[in-house]
Amino acid sequence: MTDLSTLLHRKMPLAAWIIDIEQSSVPWCNEAAEVLLMDSLSDIKSGQRVIGSELKSRLALYLKELEVGKTLPFKWPFVSKDGTHYNVRGSVISLGGARKGLSVEAHPVSAPRISVENSHSSLLSHFTTLSFAVFEQNGIYLEASKCFTEQFGDIEHVRDLFAVAGAANSFISRLAQRESMSQDIRLSTKNGVRWHKIEVSHQLKTNVVYLLTHDIQEERDHEVALYRLNNYDGLTHLPNRNLLYQQLESALVNARKRHRQFGLLYLDLDGFKVINDNFGHRVGDELIQRVAERIKGSIPSGACLYRLGGDEFVVVLENTNEIEELESIARSIMQNASNTYPVAKMEMMITASIGIASYPQHADDVDNLLKNADAAMYRAKSTGHNMYCVYEDHMADNINAHLTLGGGLRKAIEEEQFILHYQPKIRLPDEVVVGAEALIRWVHPELGMISPDQFIPLAEESGLILPLGEWVIRRACRQLQEWREAGLDPIKLSVNLSSRQFMQADLVDMVQRALEETGVDPKYLELELTESMLMADAQQSIEKLHSFRKLGLTLSIDDFGTGYSSLAYLKKFPIQTLKIDRSFIHDLGLDCDNDAIVKATIAMANSLNLKVIAEGVENRSQIDVLNGYDCQEVQGYLFSKPLSSDDFLMYLKAHGVMA
Repeated sequence: MTDLSTLLHRKMPLAAWIIDIEQSSVPWCNEAAEVLLMDSLSDIKSGQRVIGSELKSRLALYLKELEVGKTLPFKWPFVSKDGTHYNVRGSVISLGGARKGLSVEAHPVSAPRISVENSHSSLLSHFTTLSFAVFEQNGIYLEASKCFTEQFGDIEHVRDLFAVAGAANSFISRLAQRESMSQDIRLSTKNGVRWHKIEVSHQLKTNVVYLLTHDIQEERDHEVALYRLNNYDGLTHLPNRNLLYQQLESALVNARKRHRQFGLLYLDLDGFKVINDNFGHRVGDELIQRVAERIKGSIPSGACLYRLGGDEFVVVLENTNEIEELESIARSIMQNASNTYPVAKMEMMITASIGIASYPQHADDVDNLLKNADAAMYRAKSTGHNMYCVYEDHMADNINAHLTLGGGLRKAIEEEQFILHYQPKIRLPDEVVVGAEALIRWVHPELGMISPDQFIPLAEESGLILPLGEWVIRRACRQLQEWREAGLDPIKLSVNLSSRQFMQADLVDMVQRALEETGVDPKYLELELTESMLMADAQQSIEKLHSFRKLGLTLSIDDFGTGYSSLAYLKKFPIQTLKIDRSFIHDLGLDCDNDAIVKATIAMANSLNLKVIAEGVENRSQIDVLNGYDCQEVQGYLFSKPLSSDDFLMYLKAHGVMA
């Protein structure tokens, strides 16, 4: 039988700690390590502890090469104050993100011999720091060390230690069979139920049982904390990419085995970077939390929500029968996104673009399923905000083009590979050209003319929309200057602002500089803004709009009727023009509802002294209806598509311009 003193020493708690190589610190250690390393660690700020530079350099070399979970191929010696020799062993762990650290333990090589006295009391007196007790074979308590009594109090039977009756019965049954035991189990202490490692040894000569207990609750908590650190998002507490891959691999195995389907939704928030850049990461983090809560409440109980990081989420639904089940979840998420989020004492709005992919229709492995859902999401984002798309084969080509264009966008801005086209604005009823809308085009040296639908979302995501938007404003001002110098009657030129550009802190100053540098009269420059852009932070929008009005600019609400503005705010916004969205003009004269909406909008605008422009006019019947409703201006393919600068000049000469 194992010598008792050897057994006791072997079962003493191992000294364990974690080393953060990058910070040269020991962010956690247990009590045994505190004692063992007391003379080896020096305190620094925040209560962390320093490790030596020589050891740091050696460990760092291995840390770069080894993956998480791997054990170091070497041990380093340590000798305690009492002369005990230890071998320190380490394994690589994750400290969150891409950062790695080491979890180490000190294993004793030799232990001092301890004489075993004939009496239990004499034996127990040698182990004042160990939780050690002696019982009769039937479980009746005999005596215990001071440490044991302090932890468990006065007990009469070994049964009193157990938190669960079933565990107590099993333990007593094994005692009766004289089994030696070593296991982790929960015991009832004076401080509540806690995890312990227990070791049982039988003394055949005296017919007693030795029980050694070691509180491992701290180690268990540490393991749970490490697990959560590696597998859950710290901000939203949602499972992260690691658990997503685990579920998808498991779902794939089950689907193949049972011939079932499963699918996922890939979500990316629209314009989140704008909020982060303009309101700060604290506001952005709070918004992410609110969005996560909203999405979680929008999906069925059988679906799982994951956060991949940043503003990306994934919803997984197993055992689906039809793709319509996934589309239904997407519609539910979009519907709930129409309500504002109370964040930092503001009412904020944000939507998501959603891509849908399903096994086995769209991919037969996890990586391709995620990639294809991602491609569908990009398709939705390029089509419009708060939309979803189901994956189709051609979308994989689109994502490759997306990445290719993204790499060349910054170079294109530096080399000014962009031009402006101009779509005439026509006054009713005399149909004279009185203005134009400036529309950007990318003339790629290899791919030719690229539509804004392809590169504007890229510019928004990358932040390049700011220098690109400034280029558009400056080029529009120069164009007005060129027309004036050419002797043309002055016309008004409108420029669209993106939501991120509108949030730019120095936007007003930048526009003012552009006007001063070109000498353009501000009344001929018009800025077009969308309802959703203005309503993201209505009060701040009002202040910025008044600043523009002080410069003398004209302000217009573009795509009116498609956003979420209210009449109350419409009165507060210092705007001069409403542009009715083309979706209401398309069936004008054919759809009674659209007719009523357009008529009411024009009447309301006239009562507020606002000019109305109808966009997307394509036939004469629409003009007839709009003339009857007293609409002041129109633009659309009936009169002209967007034209290059030279073609626009020819159009002006052909149709005439009035001041």
